[in-house]
Amino acid sequence: MKPAWILSLVLLLGACGNTATLPTLPDPVPDQEMNAFEEGLTLVLAEDHFVESPTVIHTVVRNDSQRDVQLGEFYHIEVNRKGEWFIITYSDAIFLKNPHFRDFGNVLPAGSEAQQTFSVEALGIILIPGEYRLVKTFLSKSEPMHELSVAAPFWVE
Repeated sequence: MKPAWILSLVLLLGACGNTATLPTLPDPVPDQEMNAFEEGLTLVLAEDHFVESPTVIHTVVRNDSQRDVQLGEFYHIEVNRKGEWFIITYSDAIFLKNPHFRDFGNVLPAGSEAQQTFSVEALGIILIPGEYRLVKTFLSKSEPMHELSVAAPFWVE
């Protein structure tokens, strides 16, 4: 009887100590401060509070600058842990499954906007309750090449 009781206690304590975490890069991102608007480029989320992990996040990207920029379907998600932002990691297989999941490939002309849908589900991750930001990168079409990222915060309850 004693071995069964000890085994039950060990399993119970092990279950209590298991808190869900997301896989991230070990170091915080260098750009801890990032806005949703920068140099005429804007990222807007259709929704910024979710009661559970979203399967998709609908966005609008706007180019109010005087130059055309390149963009693609690629986004990445960062999670806020103790006041610092960390990139959430996922399998590289996403790039094989979706060859369009990259930073470039489309043009967003000056003075225009586009709707994009980012699939969290396609990354194979489930977001646990917390604070996140969705990061979008734009590339200039003209010389000198210029890369710019913007980020919009969101929360999962």
